[in-house]
Amino acid sequence: MVPDLSEVQRAFVEEMGNLYAGYGWKRLDGLILGLLLATDSTLSLDDITEALARSKGPVSEAVRQLAAAGMIRKVQGSEHRRDYYAIDPEVFHHNHLRNMQTVRRNRAIAERFLGAVRDRAEQGHEGMRFHLQRMHAFYTLMESFYNDFSVLWRQQQPQREERGG
Repeated sequence: MVPDLSEVQRAFVEEMGNLYAGYGWKRLDGLILGLLLATDSTLSLDDITEALARSKGPVSEAVRQLAAAGMIRKVQGSEHRRDYYAIDPEVFHHNHLRNMQTVRRNRAIAERFLGAVRDRAEQGHEGMRFHLQRMHAFYTLMESFYNDFSVLWRQQQPQREERGG
């Protein structure tokens, strides 16, 4: 059943679309996540399509990609012939892990090019070497914080579930 969204729910869905577009996702991905976060019920592909006033093809593709990324999951619904979707309970952690991949790629790029210019004496590499050293230090520290955060999140997970949050 297509949810009847309040003004605040609609605004939230739109904001999520804009937010995820800023992350480099498709805006539609964020709209779908926002819709599923804003509603209490599971939604079918047709429900999502209708609620967002979008074509079924792009919504279907986005749903598959979001499910593959661990952001949403397929669940049982009222009609057995349809697929229904809900937010994955670990949606935010999965998004965090995706961000960790970006941090790791940044650190790896810094390492690779720092290695390439470290021993070069040509004019002009001093500035690049300096910036790459800072880039490497920054992303190495950030990766450490992200790893620590993941460990802390997993440790606190049972406590959050017991408190209902």
